[in-house]
Amino acid sequence: MRIALFIRCFKPCSGGLQRHLADLARRLAARGHRVQVVTRAVSAVPGYRETFFYRETAIDSVVDGVETVVLRHSPCLNWLLWLCMKFIGRPQTAAMGVRIFNAIFVRQCMKALRGVDVIHHMGQGSEMLGFAAAETARRLGVPFISEPTIHPGQWGDGFLDMRLYRMGDSLTAATSYEADWLRNNGLTQPIAVTGNGVDSEIPGDGERFRARFAIDGPMVLFLGRKDTDKGCGLLVKAMPGVWAAAPDTVFVMMGPKGSDSGEIPTNTANQDGRVIDIDSATEADKHDALAACTLLCVPSEGESFGLVFMEAGRYGKPVIGRRIPVLEELIGQRRAGLLVGRATGEGNQVEVAPSELSTAILDILCHPALGSELGANCRAASDEFVWPKIVARFEAVFHEAQNAGNR
Repeated sequence: MRIALFIRCFKPCSGGLQRHLADLARRLAARGHRVQVVTRAVSAVPGYRETFFYRETAIDSVVDGVETVVLRHSPCLNWLLWLCMKFIGRPQTAAMGVRIFNAIFVRQCMKALRGVDVIHHMGQGSEMLGFAAAETARRLGVPFISEPTIHPGQWGDGFLDMRLYRMGDSLTAATSYEADWLRNNGLTQPIAVTGNGVDSEIPGDGERFRARFAIDGPMVLFLGRKDTDKGCGLLVKAMPGVWAAAPDTVFVMMGPKGSDSGEIPTNTANQDGRVIDIDSATEADKHDALAACTLLCVPSEGESFGLVFMEAGRYGKPVIGRRIPVLEELIGQRRAGLLVGRATGEGNQVEVAPSELSTAILDILCHPALGSELGANCRAASDEFVWPKIVARFEAVFHEAQNAGNR
């Protein structure tokens, strides 16, 4: 089968959905499929506004081992993309914005994808690439599968997003919570709950990581972009409460710089080396940190899935997250970690006080038996999402869509 996977930007080293898509593409290819990723950026991760005018200069046709099609446009068309950006902001003019975007990019898609069997898009409507994917599928007469990336009540659930999701012949969802939300909001297509994939192997070397950074005592790991929505600033505010009861605790903050990076104490700012800030890390570094940590704490405000928690689970580590619906399903119902916070009544916002986060961290640090129990449960939960199972689920979705189109 020839499969096209669309995503707004494709720089797998930045993590998240892009890494997930790269892993999926490679594993589908290993099962004999020809897989192409279609994207607009491979050397950067442009912001929302930048995306409309971004013109990739890299010419590589293979990214991270995956055949890649990069869509480009002439700079003289930027005024049309500016109009597109304005039009899609209002329901009354959104259709015109979609037509403008498709007029610029669909022809490139069709030229690259003739002979494709199925088109799958991961993302939201506001990114616009999904509309080009849907129109390409329509013109080529092949199934279009939409994989929404949503945080209901926060983003990915606007009128333009829902317009795109309704265009899918079928949908995939990372969790049952997400699938139920889509159904409750009027989407009637078949929805397959696929989850996201984690490696079954655990190659990390915890002793190597601890020796490298001279860590002897408890280690709390934050793994992700250092932004408010990932809970980085909240964890920084919780540190003094942890140190009051467990003064030798080391916090490792691993991930690219974000809006909260300036709040992280430096190792020389009266912290005695108890905060280790790592901006640039390899995949091996990440696995070493997971193997080394006592617990993982990522109190993010929203998650499409929560892959980092399942990665920690492969190492049998206890995890702490915010009490959001996706993590209630993934972690809370399985007693695979501790969830903190309380709903505010505004969308799906969950408020967490720094003292509550400190208490949760200390519950695990001060009660090793609890940490062992939670870690074992997290390991069991992660067994459901190892890559051989995940890729088989996606493969079944693609075959079903192709068969339905042939009936």
